[in-house]
Amino acid sequence: MSKVVVIGGCGRLGLRISLIAANKGHNVTSVDIDEEKINEIKYGSLPFVEDGAGIYLEQALKNKTLKLSLEYDIISQADVVIITIGTPVDSNLNPSLEPVAGAIFDISGYLKRDQLIIFRNTLSPTILNRIKTLIEDKTGFKIGKDIYLAFAPELMDEHGNIHNLLTNVQPIGAFEKESFKTAEKFFKTITKGKISWLTPEEVLLAKLMKNMSSYIQAAWANESYLIAESFGANIHKIADAVSENREQKLEIRNPNPNNGGPGMHKEGWFLVDRIPFNELITSAFKINESMPSQIIKKLQSHKINKIAILGMTNKADSDDARASLSYKLRKALFYQDYNVACYDPYLPEYSDSSVLQNSDAVILMTPHKEFKNLTDVLKLVKNPNCLIIDLQGFWNETRENGNNGILQINTAKATVKGKK
Repeated sequence: MSKVVVIGGCGRLGLRISLIAANKGHNVTSVDIDEEKINEIKYGSLPFVEDGAGIYLEQALKNKTLKLSLEYDIISQADVVIITIGTPVDSNLNPSLEPVAGAIFDISGYLKRDQLIIFRNTLSPTILNRIKTLIEDKTGFKIGKDIYLAFAPELMDEHGNIHNLLTNVQPIGAFEKESFKTAEKFFKTITKGKISWLTPEEVLLAKLMKNMSSYIQAAWANESYLIAESFGANIHKIADAVSENREQKLEIRNPNPNNGGPGMHKEGWFLVDRIPFNELITSAFKINESMPSQIIKKLQSHKINKIAILGMTNKADSDDARASLSYKLRKALFYQDYNVACYDPYLPEYSDSSVLQNSDAVILMTPHKEFKNLTDVLKLVKNPNCLIIDLQGFWNETRENGNNGILQINTAKATVKGKK
């Protein structure tokens, strides 16, 4: 097995590949600048919520196949170097090379012949040739001859977890066959999924297109909601009518007012900066980002002072709050002079449920499993006249008795029952 170094190895992306590799027998060192996270992991605690990852961490520490470090010099002993630092967009929505270029500058003095460098992060396809040139210029090595370079972004399903990495497909982008074969040999030790050779541009497009396909579908679900609303129709009844089983995949997806996430605000711009017809992606962005404003419009016909937001993270049962639209909603509500309370059991700063008391309205933004029983939520609110806003149709009560996700508790026709 190989000696593996993961740069950014204590982040969500880096720690997943670190733990999987360590549990497959590789000797892994996760390098990170966050000493607090390093110490947490050393003592067996995950620095964030990651379903199923705890057992991998426990086993890796027990087998001593995972180490953690603040220093880059360990790279000189590695066979495989995995970089998990992403590329943001600048104020003009152009891809920014600086974080990746900085990582290359930091590690270049420790790189040696025959090493495999893997970029695991989501990059703009426009900067891949520049990355190759930077590595060759800084090291004096020729890619494919002296040193090997591959791009292998993580392809995780929308609700996937660390277990999926063992069976996921793994396309690998490489400029030439030697780098692909070297990367393929490594990934065959990690996943049983299909491994394909693509160009570097193709593999990043695969990652971006997969993500944007889901994002655009979510925008259509949100636009369907708005269309139904314009006719006074109930989108949840429509969706249920064309689906045999609501627990299965819906023909018409549920609307989602919090369809954000750390990549969605930038990845679309990686795709559309050179095409003449970019309206589909840009429109999806506008629709999804406008949903907090649509919620506020609904509130204006009600007499409301205090509003509670349920869920501040960008997806259910997670503590990842990056780019969550809950924060956009909170700010907009403040500007409208509402008294706003936020509750999220996954975030320490919002974990006090007592803030829900006496709320005039509760807005569900993130459907955590802790919220599955509306009765329990209402016990925390303690207001029999509370207005419930649940555009996703998460609760049976709003789905069956609400008006397009709006339910006035004291006028509900059915007795409130917990979602089963």
